[in-house]
Amino acid sequence: MLLRSAAWMAVIIMIIVACSASQKEVPASDILSQVREGQPIYYDGVSVAGDLNLSSLENTVVKESFILVNSTVSQAELGGVSFTKEVILWGTTFGNASFAGATFLGKADLSNTSFNQASFAGTSFRQPVTFDGATFAGSTDFQDAQFDKDASLNQVKFSGGANFNYSSFGYYSYFSGACFAGRALFSDVAFKGACDFTNANFTGEANFFQADFQNAVGFDGTVFGGPAQFGQTGFSGLSSFGEAIFAKEANFNLARFSEAAYLSGAEFRGLALFGLTKFQDIASFQQAQFDGDLNFKGGSISTILLDKAKFGKNSRIILNDTDFSRFKAHWNEIEEHVVWDPGAYLALVNNYHGLGWSADEDDCYYQYRRLNQGKKLWGWSKAIDLLAWLSCGYGVRPGYAVAWSLLTILAFALLFWRGDGIRRSARPLKEPAEVDSVPERVTRRNALVFSPMVWLSQGPRDFLPLGKNRYYVILEGILGWLLLALFLVTLGRVMIR
Repeated sequence: MLLRSAAWMAVIIMIIVACSASQKEVPASDILSQVREGQPIYYDGVSVAGDLNLSSLENTVVKESFILVNSTVSQAELGGVSFTKEVILWGTTFGNASFAGATFLGKADLSNTSFNQASFAGTSFRQPVTFDGATFAGSTDFQDAQFDKDASLNQVKFSGGANFNYSSFGYYSYFSGACFAGRALFSDVAFKGACDFTNANFTGEANFFQADFQNAVGFDGTVFGGPAQFGQTGFSGLSSFGEAIFAKEANFNLARFSEAAYLSGAEFRGLALFGLTKFQDIASFQQAQFDGDLNFKGGSISTILLDKAKFGKNSRIILNDTDFSRFKAHWNEIEEHVVWDPGAYLALVNNYHGLGWSADEDDCYYQYRRLNQGKKLWGWSKAIDLLAWLSCGYGVRPGYAVAWSLLTILAFALLFWRGDGIRRSARPLKEPAEVDSVPERVTRRNALVFSPMVWLSQGPRDFLPLGKNRYYVILEGILGWLLLALFLVTLGRVMIR
């Protein structure tokens, strides 16, 4: 960092030297004299020689306009100065400049300015201020700054750290396309008007801890190259992070979204933390991408749209103790990622029931019962669960009962055929009883006809079981009734919904 600052300082000095060769040189004392005499300042394309120290004046009030454009100033001390009229520093290059505690009562235009080291700590801008296209080579301090009107910092480049902690933006604030190469600190900042960070680039840490966005805010297309900290941040208006990229951890723990939160298409390459976060309106994560965990533990969500989102192989969705009214994501899109928690799974089952997504409800309930069964120790409860799983898929898989029915019919048909356990009368039994019947060995076809009829408890009268096969007939009839009843109940439950 020191080498980078030194390099930038060398570049700034070279620019100042090069410009000085072609620019008219104006002693800083001349400007001070004009300010002291209450004259307006207007210079274009000059090089200010010496230290421009307005703080040294007895009366630190600049009563007339202060215009210094396309010029170079190696050292400027303007801290605590009150500028009554407009201040225009467009295109001016500063070595080191301090505006700490200054007050701008008129419009301030610092577009395309260049600073090596700059301090605006505690500075008050009472009218609109523009920093569009400005470049800050070293660390920049805007801590406790006050922006009463529009503040425009579009396309600003902060090569060092940028500290806006505890500052206040009373109206619109624009950071579209801004680049933050170092740490960007916006902790405890009040954004009272709409805020625009679209397509901004945060190479280092972006810290918005306990920031207060009281109006709409846009981070669409913003790249967070380092950790993004939005813990305990308040979003009172519409908030949009569409297509944003979070390369590291995105921390929204304990944040509050009073209106809709749009994060569709966002890319989370690290952890996505929304623990204890409150979404009081729709939270849209449609088509978002999660390479790490998505953690909503203990959160409160009105409606979340998570359909068509993509998850990494090892990504987890944590819904433990999460309270949500609507969770819109088909079960087959998230089933491999939802962390086991009985309350979370049952909440999802009820959610799908409320949405009328019957197939998702059944699949989620089935998975819940399977996982719950796996957690149980061996005993009657586990045995009953296994029976419920194998027989009817916990009441949501009627096909299981059909499969067991067919298997039962075929098994008993094989038993009757291989054991030669039934006989067919030569004549129907409905003829006079005194007519003798001629025994006949059973065939596979006979067995395949006899078994399903027994399963339906309606064995054909011209087939007679022999010996112990009479007990097999009773057993198959009982199983038939049980499986048929199980199938009808399960099918009815699924169809009625």
